[in-house]
Amino acid sequence: MLDYRRFKEINDLFAQGQPEKARRLLMEVQSRCIALRDEMNMLKIRLQTFEDILYLAQNLYEESGFYWLKTAGVKQGPFCPHCYEHEGGLIRLEKSGHALHCPCCDTRYTHTSPACADIKIDRQAHQAKIIPFAG
Repeated sequence: MLDYRRFKEINDLFAQGQPEKARRLLMEVQSRCIALRDEMNMLKIRLQTFEDILYLAQNLYEESGFYWLKTAGVKQGPFCPHCYEHEGGLIRLEKSGHALHCPCCDTRYTHTSPACADIKIDRQAHQAKIIPFAG
């Protein structure tokens, strides 16, 4: 934490005609400010990561052997179960004929899979970004 008494001490040193001591102390305060700023940025990133994890925990669900994400009331997916379970990545499956295909791990889910028969992939939703997630 920043010690605000140092600013008065710096001001007093300048007033007493000791600019070198004041500059050294000012450089220490500046260094501490930079360190605090770096720590704050790192903590913001960690907080965002935890918020993302919480969001996924509340909105990601498994249905018919695939993972789905509910965002703003819209069902997004399906996402590759292999990639999510082994790498923590949400990779949207692509429709390839009567099968689903993962562009990342190259796993294919054929039309014989009961879940594949019912899946309809909206072309516009299909253009969504791959959602990376490291667990």
